[in-house]
Amino acid sequence: MKYSFKYFILFTVLFSVISCKTSFYSEKVTSSYTPSEGIVYALPKSKLTINAELTKIVKRKGIFSDYTHLYFNAKNAIDKDETKYYISDVSLKTVPVTDSSLIFKIVSENVNSQLLNLSKESFISGINLSDVQAGKVNTEQNDIQKLGEEHKFTDYADISLSSVRETKYDTIYKEVLKDSVMIKVPVIRKKKVYKSTAKQAKETADIIFQLRDDRYALLTGENDGNNFPDGNALQSMLKELSDLEKNYMSLFTGKEIKYVKKFSFDIIPDQKLLTEAEPIFYFSETKGITEEGEGYPVMIKLYKSGPVNTDDYYVNYQTENKENKFKGIVYRLPCKTKVAISYKNKELYKTTVMMPQYGKLNIIPASLFKESVTVEFYPDLGSLKRISLSE
Repeated sequence: MKYSFKYFILFTVLFSVISCKTSFYSEKVTSSYTPSEGIVYALPKSKLTINAELTKIVKRKGIFSDYTHLYFNAKNAIDKDETKYYISDVSLKTVPVTDSSLIFKIVSENVNSQLLNLSKESFISGINLSDVQAGKVNTEQNDIQKLGEEHKFTDYADISLSSVRETKYDTIYKEVLKDSVMIKVPVIRKKKVYKSTAKQAKETADIIFQLRDDRYALLTGENDGNNFPDGNALQSMLKELSDLEKNYMSLFTGKEIKYVKKFSFDIIPDQKLLTEAEPIFYFSETKGITEEGEGYPVMIKLYKSGPVNTDDYYVNYQTENKENKFKGIVYRLPCKTKVAISYKNKELYKTTVMMPQYGKLNIIPASLFKESVTVEFYPDLGSLKRISLSE
């Protein structure tokens, strides 16, 4: 087995015992009892961090969508506004956290020297004995990260080559007294009005056709003048013309934009997760992540891959030992566990991890701890890595 030690210091325990009268044992620390002296260490349990990537697809019809087929033969034009979500990726990692129900203090007497190396996590001193997460599954939205920028949909006023308003002339008649007779005199009145949607659509379509003509002229060499662009300059001009045409066409055909968001949820598995699935979060295809009762739950279920083949030495020892004193070091035997995440009975993700809290406990006898013996553990699992004898 290979485990990462990127974030952990090697957890080794080396005890040198010179006198046969040496007394060495591990004493369990509880909320009601703490030994007066000794070195504290804790066993870990695994927290699951589930990372979910959600993709939001926003479709907006163009402001000239009613005139699309009047000017263009566009087959994929968006005819209504729509927003949809889907779960694009799910991943999982295990993170060791302190199991506050398994904190021990090493007590030794008549020892000339001893060396205890612990990880930088809460497997040493200063342990908070309260465990608010014990006995239940906790879900928490840890981190929300939005990737990319919010895209603005193209508006006619942003890319129009002319004003959205035009001058309109109206003829009105004004009554004037002339030679004792009231006559009507025509008066021209000028005012600014917004162009009709039909007229705006016509102007935009004309621009699109002009852009296509310009691009065609560049491709065929039908430009006027002698300064014909070539190489990178030609490619750049063609790209600019193409981008402009796409922006104008989106006013007719609409636009689709994707947003990607990442969410992180923490779960500390308990025995209940081995018997029934639990919700991680609730998801709606029209709203994204929602509160309970809206949408459907994304479920997690754990399965033991197999029993740990070992005698219940720790359990038997604890039954006989009323004082919670163990002649040696208590360590874990983690259990290989399958993790399955699903939505609407469809599997989104599965993997196999080692879960310390689903395994068993064992004891390394104190008789092994001599000056020439080195014991090494996996700090993230609390399990034994090796016992070596130096020359």
